[in-house]
Amino acid sequence: MKNKDYRELQLTSSQLIIIFIGILILGVIIFLLGVSVGKKQAQLIKKNELSAKTILEEVKENKPTVPVKETTPSIKKELETHEKVKKESEKKPPALESKKEFYYIQVGAYKNRDSAYTTATSIEKLGFPVIVVKPSGKNSLFRVRVGGYSSRDQAELTKDKLAKAQEKKSSDYFIIYE
Repeated sequence: MKNKDYRELQLTSSQLIIIFIGILILGVIIFLLGVSVGKKQAQLIKKNELSAKTILEEVKENKPTVPVKETTPSIKKELETHEKVKKESEKKPPALESKKEFYYIQVGAYKNRDSAYTTATSIEKLGFPVIVVKPSGKNSLFRVRVGGYSSRDQAELTKDKLAKAQEKKSSDYFIIYE
């Protein structure tokens, strides 16, 4: 009975070599399949980046479905003043240029333009100055920001007031110096 309790597998050296070569071939095949899948993924990503760029260009050209002019006139005014300041600072020679930077409270970042303007409108109704920063460069998000404060203390106080007004935590927002 003791001899039947276990079985021993006995292989010759030629059988071991065949098994080893089989495992090696299987590993090479799996590796090559991984490489081909990786190449296909890279092609898909490249194709998606091109389509994302065209979509981004379309978004910049198209107007949002939410009537921005009627509901958010102060946002447009704020954007216009920022654009004027930007144009004026570009006209100045670099030696005389004095860049004025402000503290902003970032409330959210949205892929969808309509969502950003909807959030901006709701915050503006609470009485806070809001701007929507359009996507630029690699950043494809519309950022909703409150303010344009000259000191961090002012931005902190406004951040707390905004959090109370929206019944959220103060940590839901963060301050940006730009």
